Amino acid sequence: MASARVNFSVGLFMTAGLALATLAVIWLGMTSFLRKGELFVTYFDESVQGLGVDSPVKYRGVPVGRVQAIRIAPDYHLIEVVILIDDEHADDENRFVDSVAAISNVGITGAMFVEIDKRGPLAHDFSPRLGFTPEYPVIASRPSDIKKLFREIDEIAMKIQSIDFKGISDQAMLAFATMNTVMTEAQFGAISADIRTLLASINAAANPKRLESMAKNMEQTVIASRTLMNTAAEELTRLDTILVQFQSMIEANRPHVDTAMNALASTALKADVVMTQSHATVFQMQGAIKDLEARMAATAENLEQTSSNLNTLIGNVKDQPAQLIFGQPKAPRKVEE
Repeated sequence: MASARVNFSVGLFMTAGLALATLAVIWLGMTSFLRKGELFVTYFDESVQGLGVDSPVKYRGVPVGRVQAIRIAPDYHLIEVVILIDDEHADDENRFVDSVAAISNVGITGAMFVEIDKRGPLAHDFSPRLGFTPEYPVIASRPSDIKKLFREIDEIAMKIQSIDFKGISDQAMLAFATMNTVMTEAQFGAISADIRTLLASINAAANPKRLESMAKNMEQTVIASRTLMNTAAEELTRLDTILVQFQSMIEANRPHVDTAMNALASTALKADVVMTQSHATVFQMQGAIKDLEARMAATAENLEQTSSNLNTLIGNVKDQPAQLIFGQPKAPRKVEE
């Protein structure tokens, strides 16, 4: 009788346990199935190792949803991650505008989650370009910190590899060889002697007595310069006073000055008229003188011809005196009517 009761109790306990387990599984499944929200999708151009379905999605550290699916994108290059955003965070359609999604890790466990954050105003757009039409609204993505670190390491390694260490080494060796040759050919003894001579000259020039004498001469020069400047200032002051007085005199005698200037201008005009008339008179005198010179030249020519004729007549009378009495007169000259 006791054994039957124990068996019944054990069976009842097992049945109740199985029923509770079944209800728990159904509840969890229905909760996941009946979860509501808005679906978004993001694409990563890197490995998503450690990220799985139901991995949390956080917006600046605040949980806002879960990863619903992870699959290969239609271009077989990118990784498509479908995100289910909870209802309380999916009301605003522009909530994730200018946002970027990245894969972050949870401590050192290796578990990954999707971190969403706003893109900075100066941040570069590292989101991969899509050659297909997504099924859900797209949230831009950026490489994870680990990938950026490895990318920067690769860039640094490529830059290091591009450095021509052999060429640098050859140039350094050539520079050292040139320096060695220069140092070998340099006459350090002569240079040292020249330096000593220069120092001795400087020491001789820096004699205290000479410096004191130079200081006195400089002081006297400064005093003389100051005296000259003071004298120049006094002379300039006097000149300024004279100019002021002259200006006052001009202002006081302004009517007389204006009258004198007007009279001078009138005299200049009259002198101009007289000069013009004088020029005309001179021109007339020049014409009369030229005419008189022409007449005098004609008269002189006539006198010369008359003198020649008279000489001829005197010669004829002297040679043939009878011709003066018995000679025939010359034919009369024809006079033009």
